[in-house]
Amino acid sequence: MSALVIKNLNCFYQENKQKNHILKNLDLELQDNEIVCLLGESGCGKTTLLRAVSGLQNNIHGDITINGNRVNGESINLAPEQRKVGLIFQDYALFPHLSVFDNIAFSLQKMGKEAKRERVEKVLALVQLSEFSERFPHQLSGGQQQRIAIARALAYQPELMLLDEPFSNLDQHVRFKLIKEIRLLLKKHAMSALFVTHSKEEGFAFADKIALMRAGKIIQIGAPQQLYSQPSSRYVADFMGTSNYIDVQVAADNQLLSDFGQLINDSAVKHPLGSSLQLLLRPEQIAINIAVEGVGAIVDVDFLGAFQQFTVNFKGKLYVVKQNNLQEGYQIGDRVNLSIINHDFVLFND
Repeated sequence: MSALVIKNLNCFYQENKQKNHILKNLDLELQDNEIVCLLGESGCGKTTLLRAVSGLQNNIHGDITINGNRVNGESINLAPEQRKVGLIFQDYALFPHLSVFDNIAFSLQKMGKEAKRERVEKVLALVQLSEFSERFPHQLSGGQQQRIAIARALAYQPELMLLDEPFSNLDQHVRFKLIKEIRLLLKKHAMSALFVTHSKEEGFAFADKIALMRAGKIIQIGAPQQLYSQPSSRYVADFMGTSNYIDVQVAADNQLLSDFGQLINDSAVKHPLGSSLQLLLRPEQIAINIAVEGVGAIVDVDFLGAFQQFTVNFKGKLYVVKQNNLQEGYQIGDRVNLSIINHDFVLFND
């Protein structure tokens, strides 16, 4: 059974005037024990979609089903507290005047005292903060506060976890350490999650699938590697990473002509002979070599820790090329030749 099924979801602000169409006939399915990242630019509808699933968003039309229970649709609109979802926000939303224990216990008002204590102690142990139960939020680091927010959501025993940019207030080292911990925790407890971020690096680290949104629609969904290596459009390609494009012409079933010479693809090119296309090249798919009489010249060098990134003028066009720092360092002005590393080509006709 799917953890979440969304069908034909629409959202309008100023509904009676049909203005500000935020979500547009959106479909999404989340499997059991699956983490899906909603990724996209600000204003594309990510948080609105999360709010619609939680029951916090007004003016929505469409069907939402959580673990087989329909929570939104024609004549149905369950309140947030009836949807069995856990919510984790960017600002943690902890009560400053309550201890860690009481913050977590706040959503367990209907439980007996002993059962509540056992539940709180259990989730504190899960997030490895048992010794902090009597402290107050201001006495905790940002990473610890976020763990408490997650413990509070887990204590409610939700059927679906919803996370709205929960790591954006943390520095990079703490952020990615916590991302790994929370991902393992969700997987260990077979819990599904819908996660909103504008950072593709967070999506790569946390999610099983990425749903890239644009203007209220999901334009491609799949594993992070798929969206990076096999994007469905130039927009997806450019959003997921640095892109180079070269003009090519189809010369045979698997043969292309370009400024780099003749290129052979591993499989047949699904375009007619003679078609003019653009080939996507990631920086790591281009090899760079020093050559005294090289056709290209390095015009910029960026040090990226384990890698160096070069901007190269090659036959009048600029290309971004990446190589690891184990190789010889190149300098601005060096003459170079470029070649394409063998890979499965991605071609666009626009």
